Amino acid sequence: MNYVLWALLAMGCYSFAFLFMKIALQDLPTFTVMPIAVGTLAMGATTVAALFGEWSVPSVTSRPVGFALAAGICLAGAVIGYFRALSTGPVSVVVPIFGMFLVGGALLGIVVLGEGVTAKKALGIAFGAVAVFLIAT
Repeated sequence: MNYVLWALLAMGCYSFAFLFMKIALQDLPTFTVMPIAVGTLAMGATTVAALFGEWSVPSVTSRPVGFALAAGICLAGAVIGYFRALSTGPVSVVVPIFGMFLVGGALLGIVVLGEGVTAKKALGIAFGAVAVFLIAT
């Protein structure tokens, strides 16, 4: 499966995840729903890694493992913040603000990773930020 199909799958699943989380949070506390959802994610990711033959146990002292741990810490912060915001705020505001990670990620890719930037890409990033602002306010 190419990256576009994977991205479309992710987009569709993420869209429904927000809906199901908000419904679950109507009757369960934030810190009950979160471990259920994240535990399901961990089991699913491990299963997919095993099915694709990509499950390995790397050296815990390797540089990539350090970056994977840093990513995990950032994901934990994102998920904790997202669940807490969703438990108290409207989906129509929380999701677009959370979705600004797309703009932030694109900018980090350009600034930190040296990915190319074109006028079209810069305009898209700007439109993305404006769209989030308009949706969330």
